[in-house]
Amino acid sequence: MVSAAVCAVADGYRSYTAIVEWLADAPDTTVLALSIAPDRRPSEAMIRRLLQTQDP
Repeated sequence: MVSAAVCAVADGYRSYTAIVEWLADAPDTTVLALSIAPDRRPSEAMIRRLLQTQDP
């Protein structure tokens, strides 16, 4: 999921909500390539919690 956030940020999405919107709009093939099930895309809270635990 971190790789999905990195892809979204590289595409210009900066907030947690924007990252989730990027994931929602991404084609299923892209989401599958990021090892995320297309029918179980993460929520904003999940992305926020995950990224807050990472050491920059």
